[in-house]
Amino acid sequence: MPDWRQIAEEKLAVCDLPPVHRDGIVRELASHLEERYEQAVSEGQDEQAAYANALKEVPDWNALGTDIRRATQESHSMNNRTKTIWLPSIAILFAIGLVLVVLDRAAVLQRLIWLACMVMLLGAAQSEASRLNLRTRSVWLPGFVSLAAASLSLFAAEALLARDPSAYFTNTSLQPVHLFYGVAFRLYLGWLLVQVLCGAVAAFLSRRAQGSLRARLVAAAFPAIVTFAVWILVIPLSALAEHNAFVWNHPLYYLLGIFVWVVPPAIALLAGATPFLRDAQALAG
Repeated sequence: MPDWRQIAEEKLAVCDLPPVHRDGIVRELASHLEERYEQAVSEGQDEQAAYANALKEVPDWNALGTDIRRATQESHSMNNRTKTIWLPSIAILFAIGLVLVVLDRAAVLQRLIWLACMVMLLGAAQSEASRLNLRTRSVWLPGFVSLAAASLSLFAAEALLARDPSAYFTNTSLQPVHLFYGVAFRLYLGWLLVQVLCGAVAAFLSRRAQGSLRARLVAAAFPAIVTFAVWILVIPLSALAEHNAFVWNHPLYYLLGIFVWVVPPAIALLAGATPFLRDAQALAG
């Protein structure tokens, strides 16, 4: 009996098939060739003739490879809704929001745009669910779910603080220097507790998508990673655009802000992820 799997692999080696699909295609093609071979032998043909007839099932291997590549690309390309609605809308809103952040204008609108982008991104992911690769399912999607929840909880804390009459008279806010006393401190602690839940949700979703340990850690810490990027990139750009020298003249306040909004949230996020860092099979065993 010929080794049809090896034959199919050798014939398709020159076709440059996508690695993620190669094994399945080789296995299916080998099964088909073996079936044709056995049918020919059962009809009375000798092995050499049956072998030759089986190979005639594929008259042009290069053409077959081209057809397979085209079919896999089409089946894994974005659908029309994602290309014409989700991605353009996200790009436009994100650009508007980024300009508002750099110019430090319309704070409420900035938050609404941010949440809208998160919702549309998750909508696009749902629309493309059958096409998402492992990294997207186990890192990006759980990370953005956690980021959206963390952002919504922070906006809610700011809204509650704005309703406190004392905030208007003491200039209390969620700025780093105001987070160590009073209402702002309590809201900050409550927000940190919410981060524990956000990290747990992200790690759970990542594990359910067969994400590795690293994927679960990155997905869980994603809100803190994004916040760190904002402090490192966006805030200095905003200070430059506004000719605001506060950041440059008060580096300790700037470093304090990075610590307050990155380090404790990251610890809380990873603490929430801890129960989901072990594989479900290991827990069951």
